[in-house]
Amino acid sequence: MNKIRLQNAIDSLSRLTSIDENKKKDLIERFSNMDDKDVIKELSLLAYRTFRNNEEYYIYSLTVIQNINPKVCPPVEEMKNILLKMFSNEVEGNMSLEDNHKLVNESLIKFTTLFNQAGIDYYIVGALPCFLKTGIPLFRYHDDIDIMINEDDIPKITELIELSGYSFQDDRFPTLERLHEMQQNKPPHTVLAQNPKNEFHLGFFTFRREQDKSITMREYSHREENGEVVVEILERTSDPIATSLRYDENPTEYYGTSFRTSTVESVYNLKSYTKRPKDITDMQKLESYIDKEKLVQINLHKNENITYKNIVQQEINDGKHL
Repeated sequence: MNKIRLQNAIDSLSRLTSIDENKKKDLIERFSNMDDKDVIKELSLLAYRTFRNNEEYYIYSLTVIQNINPKVCPPVEEMKNILLKMFSNEVEGNMSLEDNHKLVNESLIKFTTLFNQAGIDYYIVGALPCFLKTGIPLFRYHDDIDIMINEDDIPKITELIELSGYSFQDDRFPTLERLHEMQQNKPPHTVLAQNPKNEFHLGFFTFRREQDKSITMREYSHREENGEVVVEILERTSDPIATSLRYDENPTEYYGTSFRTSTVESVYNLKSYTKRPKDITDMQKLESYIDKEKLVQINLHKNENITYKNIVQQEINDGKHL
């Protein structure tokens, strides 16, 4: 992302709203680390939600956004049509919002039932389970179901997913050839299960279960160095209290199945940092269900981050770091 073009766009858009200097600085910092295509998508969604009822401001804002990178951004009228379709229930992959919600529900019931039968250690995470726990009807498109899984269970999960007809991809320790594919295609999750018929998928986050029942999240990043794949693992350690604040051990009962989830407060807290357009909307929906004291406790019991650097393929072949 070209910082000068981004700065100019944020400056122009901020003149239409009440964005202060600190907010502008935050937006520039967040968007400067994203691809042009993703910045354009995020800003376009914000423009639609903010200015769609003011044609003059709406066209101006889309023009500003289009100028960030005209090579990857469609013309303004095409942008308007794309946004209109997205928000009139004709959403990604030509799937209606009704069909999307049906797919989400069927997939959630199907895979949680399979995971329960196999004794998988997992949590359904993200906004989706929060809506289900609080009784908020699904209102937006969901391109995936986010699931936290115990890494010890990945062999069993692999078998279950492949038998279900989905394709399973585990990119924690990719080959050099696979790394090159990832750099081109940028998969949304390091570990995922892809629906063969559309863009819908199960996005997995991985953790290690400690002896005291707490959770250590494990995040993977990769690079090529001297013809080898170098892996870095970020571990986010969490003591038992912090784990209980972020994950609900009381199962949510749902249409004949049940599953553990992240807490509403932990999701709300995370979205308060990311603040993507959909996150802001989700926060507004969840706000009245938040236990503010629990929110304070989550921020007091922060995770401790430890990074294991420069793990090379030979160490992986020798069985280390698994």
